[in-house]
Order: sequence, then C-alpha cells, then structure tokens
Amino acid sequence: MLLVRAARRAAPAIILVAFWISSARADSHAIAVTSPAPATLSAELSTPTGAGPFPAVILLHGCGGVGPQIKEWAVWLRHEGYAALVLDSFSGRGLKRLCGGSAALTGRMRAPDVYAAARYLKTLPQIDGKRIAAVGYSHGGWTLMWAVATEAQYPDVDIRAFIMFYPACTGWKALPGTTPVLMLLGGKDDWTPAAPCETLAQSDSRTRGHITAVVYPDAYHAFDSAGIIRRQIVPDARGGLGATIEYNPKAHEDAEKQVRCFFRDTLKP
Repeated sequence: MLLVRAARRAAPAIILVAFWISSARADSHAIAVTSPAPATLSAELSTPTGAGPFPAVILLHGCGGVGPQIKEWAVWLRHEGYAALVLDSFSGRGLKRLCGGSAALTGRMRAPDVYAAARYLKTLPQIDGKRIAAVGYSHGGWTLMWAVATEAQYPDVDIRAFIMFYPACTGWKALPGTTPVLMLLGGKDDWTPAAPCETLAQSDSRTRGHITAVVYPDAYHAFDSAGIIRRQIVPDARGGLGATIEYNPKAHEDAEKQVRCFFRDTLKP
C-alpha cells in the first residue's frame, strides 16, 4: 500500500458527542496479564444493538490514560457496528500518567496487553473472535508498533488490522509482520513527527506493502481529540521540551472515513 497524503475537505466534522455518550452501553471487564509483571487490567466493552457476534476493536489510550477522546471513538465504533473494548493499561499497574517519561511502561513492555485483550475477547459469545482489530493513540500507537513487530509470538491470536494514530516511528527502519497497518499522522506534529512514519511506509511499499500512512499537513498531535478547545502545549512532553496538541475537525472527519474504509476492507467476513 502506498503512502497517501489526504486532501483537505471544506466541511467540518459534526460530532454528536452528547447524544452518543448518553446512549452508550459499556460493561466492565477484567483482563489478566503477566508481562511486564502480573496485573489485572480493567476494560470497558461497548457493543452494538443486537445479538452478535460482532467484530471487535481494542482501543489503547495515550500517555494520559483513558480520557474522553478514546471513549468517543468507542461510541463511534459501536454506531458503526463494532464492539469496542477500551483497555486501561495504567490503573491496574498503579500508573496515572506517563507523558513526561515512559520508562515505567514502554510501548514494547505494553504490547502483550494487546494480545491478552484479543485472547480475552475470543472467549466472549457476543464477539466474532476471527474479526478483531486494534487502534492505538500516541503511546497506544507506539504500543501497536511493537504488537505488529511481535505478532509471530502469538500464533493463537489473530488480529486482522492495526490502526495507529500519531505513533512514535523514530528508530524504526522496518516493521516486521504482515497484518495490514494504517497510520494517521499530523504533518505539524512536534511530539511524534510524521516524517519517520512516512519513511517507514514508503520503505514498506517496496517490500511487504502492508503499511498505509495518511498525513494531514495542517494537523498537530491529538488532532482527533474534540475536547481540546484551542492549541495547547504539554509542558512535560519530550523530556520537558514541551509539545503541541490541537483539535483539527477536518483531519478528524477524514480520519473517521479512513477508519471506516480500512475496517470495511480488513474485517469483512
């Protein structure tokens, strides 16, 4: 799959957040993990109306933990016909926030969470265990980089697709694995720059061809987080250098379309 540089659309995204959240149904679940140390992670599962079984999407939060943004995506996915599992990788480990430094739980250390969640979903009668995907945001996207790279270690778990919102691609020359990957990137992102991800996707297009990168030239980090009222600086990001976050409704709108099309192709029966 070749690198895509998405065109801008004039109409802003219309997000019915209040209605969606008020109509959401989420059940609490506990997922046991053994790496990097034994812990019990909490998760919330939202399912569409009906008996199922439904295709499922695992959602991995960023360095600030589970917030409104990821819950809004869970409700959006439910309305698209997918079960959405919001996995909290922090609370069960006694963590609250890692934006100033991720040594306590790196993306590589967190990657087994993805497969533990997928293995758990396969046990639920309302879930189609053969149609599971994962979406990660920032630290969660970095986690999915490692999940893709280590997928051969989990032959009993079949994750059909990975979507990474503004992951950290610095240092990656290649991404092992064959599962389709979609990266959604901000062209002005000064926290996890898009350029290394673009290079990775371009290199992959000449070999395996399983990575697609979509770059929004005017977007910063967290461009899909509608709760960000204006451009802000996260002061402790990048080791105290700070980083910019800003909501971009046009990028968000197109990202929804990209997610819809990607899952339509990769999670079809």
